[in-house]
Amino acid sequence: MKLSMQSVVGLTLGASLVLGLSSCSEDLQTATYSYSFNTGALGAGTEYNGTHPDNLTASMTVTELEEGGSEISVTLTNTLDGETYMLHAHDAADPASTPNGTPYNETPNSDVFVQMLTGNGASATATQTTTLSYEEITTTYAGFFVVHDPTQAISTTDLQTYLIVGDFARN
Repeated sequence: MKLSMQSVVGLTLGASLVLGLSSCSEDLQTATYSYSFNTGALGAGTEYNGTHPDNLTASMTVTELEEGGSEISVTLTNTLDGETYMLHAHDAADPASTPNGTPYNETPNSDVFVQMLTGNGASATATQTTTLSYEEITTTYAGFFVVHDPTQAISTTDLQTYLIVGDFARN
């Protein structure tokens, strides 16, 4: 079988494109972070105070996207069936600059992560895409990850209503 020069060039370009695309995919980064129930690790008087079972945990996976930005997926385990959990990022801030002296901006940052998740009695996952790069999310973004108790009124200032609270995308 005789191949023309155009066929050889076409096959070579096609193979290069396939190899180039597959090698880009292999370079994408991902990291997973684990969060446990709020037992007051942030200081005295910050531990959860409510009736939600204390076996709730969270796992956050940050995945670099080929087109730029990142995908953030959060899985809550041991959720209450039918209850809606608010989970989100709060940007870190100087307590002297916030209305209630919190070490974070009290308005969640929807550009990073803000989701509502309905519990199913087991594990449930919420996912969001952000324009922030993988590097920004995992190394330079200064913020907190919060899971609110679905059985209490939402408060962005009372850490005792937070089921889970910790540094965003850090262990």
